[in-house]
Amino acid sequence: MIRTIWPLLLGMLIVGMTTGLQNTLLSIRAEMEGFSSASTGMILAGYFIGFLLGAIRAPKMIHRVGHIRAFAALAALASISILVHAIWVNTGVWFVLRMISGFCFSAIFVIAESWINAGATNKNRGKLMSLYVMMLFGGIGLGQFLLYIGDPRDFIQFTLVSILISAAVIPLLITTTSTPAFGQPKKMPASELMRVAPLGIIGCFLMQFAYASLFGLGPVYFSRLGLELTQIANLVACLIFGSLCFQFQLGKLSDTFDRRVVIAGCAFASCAMALWISSLGSAQIGILYLSYFVFGAVMLPIFSMVVAYTNDYLNKEQMVGASSALVRANGQGAICGLLISGLLMHFIGTQVFFWFIASLPVIVGSMALYLRFFDRRQRQRRASATVMLPTQSSESMIKEGLEKQQDSSE
Repeated sequence: MIRTIWPLLLGMLIVGMTTGLQNTLLSIRAEMEGFSSASTGMILAGYFIGFLLGAIRAPKMIHRVGHIRAFAALAALASISILVHAIWVNTGVWFVLRMISGFCFSAIFVIAESWINAGATNKNRGKLMSLYVMMLFGGIGLGQFLLYIGDPRDFIQFTLVSILISAAVIPLLITTTSTPAFGQPKKMPASELMRVAPLGIIGCFLMQFAYASLFGLGPVYFSRLGLELTQIANLVACLIFGSLCFQFQLGKLSDTFDRRVVIAGCAFASCAMALWISSLGSAQIGILYLSYFVFGAVMLPIFSMVVAYTNDYLNKEQMVGASSALVRANGQGAICGLLISGLLMHFIGTQVFFWFIASLPVIVGSMALYLRFFDRRQRQRRASATVMLPTQSSESMIKEGLEKQQDSSE
């Protein structure tokens, strides 16, 4: 499976570098331009409005032109949009451009996740999704170090983002890569997915709520705490690399044991770490680095395990539609997270940021434990998803066998 999808994984590593650099760059540049917390939250929320639209359109794009061509077209559009940020610094313009970027990256994520899940099984899905998220978050972490090149006020860093987005599609275009069949996708409404795997929709919504706030307004929080630009970049890198060190191991653990129990353990540990980080100041930078590393190790892997949990209860033909529904939930959660976090910081104060973040994984962990120990219907749903429907060839073999039995009896 890895030999089959390695060009996709390499492309997603580069996509991660672009998003990591772009998100931190725009947050810092907005602060330098004097944008308020509410304005910055609104601009960053525009990304996730486009995220919703991209998730809706992605299955149709895959059906029309296939995974690779859709990926290439979206990467080209995203490459153009980031350059316009540097040319035209304006709140309204940046909001529209972030919508375009969100549309492109959302559809790219649907393409990648449906591609991986189509070839995975319940026994290896946690590991494969963890590997995918490791590449994505690894790229995001590496992207932070590109902030050392140039200055956020200059054109250089925006150009780097454009170059990286364009490079992400090269591994897919120059290699012979087998992609899943892209027939007419089966629709998977959020209401149906909520019935089949409720932790999937709610978990993706709440975790993206937290992730968008961390990556979007986290740099603003630490900037107001008195940290320098390089220290902020190092903190974001610590968050990402903490995830990288434990992502695969936790994914493997969720393949071995009940995913919901592993999700709950990570969720409650994330809450404890967020509350601890809220008590630290700029003078405790070493402890802050270590704490943010541990926070990333337990917080960021929750998303991949929630996605793997959801696909455990689906048939192959449902996975593209389900990926679209989950990405829409991600976008909705991110919009709410950025807007609410920005407003809370604006009206209550900066110190409320990590208190708010700490409350979100508690809900996910509590729900995971409830579904594990009190909802008996989950076993029936998973069992029905693993039943293999007979193919046309197997049906013909059954008919031939019955005909032979009839002939022999005659």
